[in-house]
Amino acid sequence: MLLEVSEFCWRVERDLPVLIDELRELTGRYGEPERMAWDRSLRKLAAALSGPALEDLHISLGHSDALALEYRLPASSSWCDVVLLGQGSERPAAVILELKYWDLSGDRPGPSQSLIAHQGRPTLHPSDQVRGYVEYCRRFHGAVHEFRALVDGCVLFTGPSPAHNYRRPPHDALAAAFPVFAVAEGDDATGLASYLRAKLERPHPGFAAAFDAGTYQQDRGFVEQVAAAIRDGSQSPFVLLDQQRFGYEYCREQIDRLLQGGGRRKLVIVIEGPPGSGKSVLAAQLWADLVADPRVDGNVVLTTTSGCQKSNWAALFRKAAGDRAGAGLVVSSNQYNPGLGTGWIRRQREAGHRVGVPDWRANVARYLRTEPSRAPDDHFAVSIVDEAHALIDPTAPGAEGVQNSGWCMQAGPQAWHIIRASRISVFLMDTEQSYRDNETTRRAQIEAWAREQGAGPVATISLAESQFRCGGSKEYVEWMESTLGLADRPSTDLSWRKVDERGSGKFGFEIVDDPGALDERLRRREAEGRSVRIVASYARKWVTKGVTDPHELPEDSKDFSISYVRDGLARRWSRIWNHAPGGDYSMFIQGAEGSRMRDDPLCEVGCPYVIRGFDYDYLGVLWLSDLVWRGDRWIADTDHIHEIALRKTIAAARRGGPSGESRDALLRKVQRGYRILLSRAIRGLYVWFEDDETRRHVEGLLRGQPLAPAPRRRRPGTGRA
Repeated sequence: MLLEVSEFCWRVERDLPVLIDELRELTGRYGEPERMAWDRSLRKLAAALSGPALEDLHISLGHSDALALEYRLPASSSWCDVVLLGQGSERPAAVILELKYWDLSGDRPGPSQSLIAHQGRPTLHPSDQVRGYVEYCRRFHGAVHEFRALVDGCVLFTGPSPAHNYRRPPHDALAAAFPVFAVAEGDDATGLASYLRAKLERPHPGFAAAFDAGTYQQDRGFVEQVAAAIRDGSQSPFVLLDQQRFGYEYCREQIDRLLQGGGRRKLVIVIEGPPGSGKSVLAAQLWADLVADPRVDGNVVLTTTSGCQKSNWAALFRKAAGDRAGAGLVVSSNQYNPGLGTGWIRRQREAGHRVGVPDWRANVARYLRTEPSRAPDDHFAVSIVDEAHALIDPTAPGAEGVQNSGWCMQAGPQAWHIIRASRISVFLMDTEQSYRDNETTRRAQIEAWAREQGAGPVATISLAESQFRCGGSKEYVEWMESTLGLADRPSTDLSWRKVDERGSGKFGFEIVDDPGALDERLRRREAEGRSVRIVASYARKWVTKGVTDPHELPEDSKDFSISYVRDGLARRWSRIWNHAPGGDYSMFIQGAEGSRMRDDPLCEVGCPYVIRGFDYDYLGVLWLSDLVWRGDRWIADTDHIHEIALRKTIAAARRGGPSGESRDALLRKVQRGYRILLSRAIRGLYVWFEDDETRRHVEGLLRGQPLAPAPRRRRPGTGRA
């Protein structure tokens, strides 16, 4: 919705409570701190924009027919606070304005250009946040390309403190490019207004309307530059080998047929493979080569299925691009929703329509008849979906009441929308890595939706014979799956442990006596130049979630606080879960600049959600009491399972008692979580067992002790309900 600045100012003056309520509904941020920040910031913003110099410009207030201050970037989960639109001296122009009601007292210049010392901790400089929005619009906003528009941005601090330290070195160049204004310095009435008038001279209704309704469109030159970096074998980490090359060539053959006019309107490909089979490498190379193919006309995106996965892929693309905008080549699966949301659903119900999950096809059809789509049919030339087993299908059996992770359940299956919005869809998956309640998509469903939408038979590729982690040993993977009770037949093949002439095996698996030994072994490997991490399943509550600086908590207040005895002395081992300020899990995976993980890669513990899809030379695994061996079977102990995305399965298991299908379903999900943890290492694992009987069982298997097949139906165990 577009408003003139004068109308926006009038609404703030006369109708602010209603405006804030509409903001809360649009963004889903209902907390009192957000309401107070909006109340204060909007008043200051209106004061800064009031007056004849700016009143006839347009302000974009979101992609909703309800007034909202936030503007959502096309095909992105990011929201800009305010976008001002008009005509510059030569071309149409947009200015992105970030509002911050921060207490700046005590803030100091930070360790780098992009990090400021805010409230005593490294924080992303707001000008760098704006730079990300600006670069995204320059590279990926359809209206910006169509009108050859200029895009700039700035920051307005609306609190009572001056912002001098935000302009000082090492932030001076950044703040010069993306200026910092502060109400406390009088900049709301002088500097900001002058800056905006220098960028925007008069209204441009056509550009304003196009920007407000803008869709995702790639800057082809920029995208080809990133693709060239990935395809450069001398620099790229994405190199195809063996079965990956076959998979890649088979994909290209199928795509070539479509591009040559084989009669089909769409193409769907499914690539399946176990952990370490190289699915992600194939995805990156396929993306890069399709970008370079002149016959592929349109957007080519890498699609992710979780916030963690998205932040980590975005970090890899930023590195390949040498530009923050590289992250814009990665699209969340949530962004294939054409626009259905809570506000639209409420209004449909008020109008008397049924808008339940079973009505999803009618919901989508009704929406598209009356509303502009944020992800139109065939909008993407190619969508390559990594970790597709984590896609949400709210229509799957048992999916009712499952957490939606930001997806509108009334819109139906994510994979259906990906196929709808893409001419070519490539799904890379391993259903044995589906362990959360909302990860409900299977290959058979993708095949059915492909036929429904005119894609014909789905091309399928298996990478089952490939293994690039775990010392390249399929034998280890088979033994590990057998050990966990996930294999069809038991495996006692320990050839992966045999020592070669150099005194080392193909893959290391060492059981240690205490958590401190994990640190000691891994630090030796780190000193050798190897990458290392510590990981665990969800057998500890995330008590530090939301804590500003959890590393500074007392040792006994951290997520992991484990007592043990060594050499007669009582000791304590303490860690926090993977800290992800702002949902940026690349802090843990990449050891990003300014993070504690950069200084000490063993200072946090990674969970299956974060580590899935990534690997390191050596891992330390905490095998905790959520999965224990009792007698002749594995038991999932609900007292020690704290994964919030398993709430429905846990509740069913508790209701069903210690045996039965619900308990079996929970056990299988926990086993899959351990399968993820035990298949991330390239060279070796160090494992500590919290439970003695479980340790003795695995030690026996490592000596070649036979493992009996698991019974078809599990008898009551000792797991507590």
